Amino acid sequence: MPTCSGREIQRRKNYNGKEKINVLISKYRDLKKGNVGVLFRVVIEPNSSTIYKDGYHGKGVLHHGVREADYKFSQSDPFWIEASDHHGLSFSSTFNQTKFTIDLLGKFQKKKTKINTAYWIFEDSQCIPNGMAFKQDRNNSEHYLLVVTERMKITTLVTNLKMIAHRMTVMKGLGLEVYKND
Repeated sequence: MPTCSGREIQRRKNYNGKEKINVLISKYRDLKKGNVGVLFRVVIEPNSSTIYKDGYHGKGVLHHGVREADYKFSQSDPFWIEASDHHGLSFSSTFNQTKFTIDLLGKFQKKKTKINTAYWIFEDSQCIPNGMAFKQDRNNSEHYLLVVTERMKITTLVTNLKMIAHRMTVMKGLGLEVYKND
């Protein structure tokens, strides 16, 4: 088990997340002829797959469930989000990147926090709201960002993120939880 500064991500006997994630990747990559067909997002309870709850979002300011650290807020008017290919919600395209994210985020969670993984299947790109897109991280080919491609109000972004969350599936029961190692 990986040690994370006094905390660990617990692997229960029934944990088969790697197999579940790899089956999804294989199935949907085949459908897309080698292209990314499914992306994964680590979800720390009680947050949803795209919206954070106050007190469960890490450091920084939260606006309507959106972290300032995730999107580029207008400096002159925080009710607007600027377009940026370098800001957005993080997604992973492989098991290794997903596991890396789980281990990283697990370091900062409270004891007994549940960690789940959500996924988005690219069966219909029309389900991505106007003004948003998935962009590959230029520094890591296994990491993607759900970015804003045109300036929009924070309320529009929140509506869009809720629509995206509605289309995602959260894989619960992977047997992951944070516990203190002392």
